[in-house]
Amino acid sequence: MSIADTTETHLQSMTGFGAAEGSVGPVHWRWELRSVNGRSLDMKFRMPSGTEALEPDLRGTLRCLHRGTVNASLKLDREAVMEAFSIDEEGLSAAISAIEKVRARTSCADPRPEAILSMRGVLATPAPEISLTEDELTAISAGFSDALDALLIARKSEADRVAALLHARCQDIAARVRKLREKTSSTRDQMAERLRGQLGALLADHVSEERLAQEAAMLAIKADVTEELDRLDVHTNSFRALLEAGGAAGRRLEFLTQELMREASTLTAKLHSAALKNDGLDLKELVDSLREQVLNIA
Repeated sequence: MSIADTTETHLQSMTGFGAAEGSVGPVHWRWELRSVNGRSLDMKFRMPSGTEALEPDLRGTLRCLHRGTVNASLKLDREAVMEAFSIDEEGLSAAISAIEKVRARTSCADPRPEAILSMRGVLATPAPEISLTEDELTAISAGFSDALDALLIARKSEADRVAALLHARCQDIAARVRKLREKTSSTRDQMAERLRGQLGALLADHVSEERLAQEAAMLAIKADVTEELDRLDVHTNSFRALLEAGGAAGRRLEFLTQELMREASTLTAKLHSAALKNDGLDLKELVDSLREQVLNIA
């Protein structure tokens, strides 16, 4: 199994760096791949002239990253090849004409041959060959795979660090939900007693039994947070399962953090005491820290 294949079974961060370099014949190449967060997979290539034909296949190879903005840069250096120098006859004639004009106005020694050769336009050299052979292109393409492997290793290492933080946050959220479940359960009797007192006062004012029943039902519904607590447990367990499954789980984890925040907000709004509302705000803070870390997952 190649390193690229592990993206289906392991979490990947969207941030990382990978590089690879090598030589084939007179050509030295170096690939650098940088990846940062992005809503989708955005690939940007910077490649020298003569290597454009490689880009379509390289783009296909990068699709294993799933998400992130990836910048791929290729640098090429070709060793200088000694070419036979040739004299540009027109350039030499122009140089000699200029020398004669100077000598006609001044008294100076004859210039040495190497001085004349150093004058601009006297020597002509062939234009460097920029085309690449099939073997060179193949080696450069293989080098890209090596750089991608290095990037994937970096992204997995970062994802492992983030996953550990996410697991810890899930434990904190589950513990907070358990405490809220205990606290809200212990206060139900107090709420019932207060409600009975309120009902007694209403009975003294000759309110109908039907109206009392309706008011009691509405108060009970507003005060009951069992469903919110249950859904928080379900979403937290689903979140942990996605972390364990690995792969391209980033979008689904983001969705679950939205659901967790929605339930935490509803729960906090329904809590009746200041102390419980502070517990609800602490829960929302934990969920928000979860969301911040999830944004790094591909």
